[in-house]
Amino acid sequence: MNRTIFKISVGFLAGALVLFAVALRLSDHYISEEQRLVAAGDNKGAMKSIKLAARLDPFSSEPLELQSFLLQSQNRNQEAEKAMEAAANRDPNNFVPYLLLGNLQMSRLDNLDAAAESYRKALKLNPHATVASNSLAQALLRANKFKQAARVYQKLEDNHQITILGLYNLGRIYVRTGKPKEGLKDITDARKKVMALQKKAKGSQQQQLESLSKSMQLAIADALVVEKRYGKAEQVLQYSNADQASAILQLLETNPAEYRHRVMHSAIY
Repeated sequence: MNRTIFKISVGFLAGALVLFAVALRLSDHYISEEQRLVAAGDNKGAMKSIKLAARLDPFSSEPLELQSFLLQSQNRNQEAEKAMEAAANRDPNNFVPYLLLGNLQMSRLDNLDAAAESYRKALKLNPHATVASNSLAQALLRANKFKQAARVYQKLEDNHQITILGLYNLGRIYVRTGKPKEGLKDITDARKKVMALQKKAKGSQQQQLESLSKSMQLAIADALVVEKRYGKAEQVLQYSNADQASAILQLLETNPAEYRHRVMHSAIY
């Protein structure tokens, strides 16, 4: 009797495993079908396919991540957020869905506090995910939480993992938080790196780097003004070919105190 029950149990388990394996293969099929339909412009069919894939594989975050991307492409960002939250809940030990959720919250929903929380969850799962650290710093920066952002950027710099843009942002934060000397150094170092990249770049990339270099040059003038080194700031602006340089130079020459006040109380974009 016991042996019969055991055989039935084993058979039932084996059958369940076979069905589960079939479901996983079907889920993969519908994921591929969703991508084909998206490429063909059939978003409605793609949505049906990816929802079916999600039902067939209730443990994978991938179908829900793809569903979120599809919703984002249709500007259905609130729904996309829910789908990505569901993806994170399916795989709570995976930092990637939290990173993707943070990106959605910051770039499409402009919910900076929620984005920062998502990035923190990603970092809790993977403390070495530098992309999450940089994104967290960016969210804090955009929320004007300068000191919190500076701590994240400074840790990246200490670990030699900071990006050029991160170094530039850190410098601008220091200028606004009472450390203009340190800020000037970081901005200058970031500009040197950009200028080195310019020598190798071509086309649109070179134009983007040139624009960034001009912005950094103006930020150097800002740092010098905060340090009250007005003569040096004037020299920087005189040699700058940025469009705003002449107007900023005029402000410096007529009202340096106002210029300094504006810098120290300005946001960072």
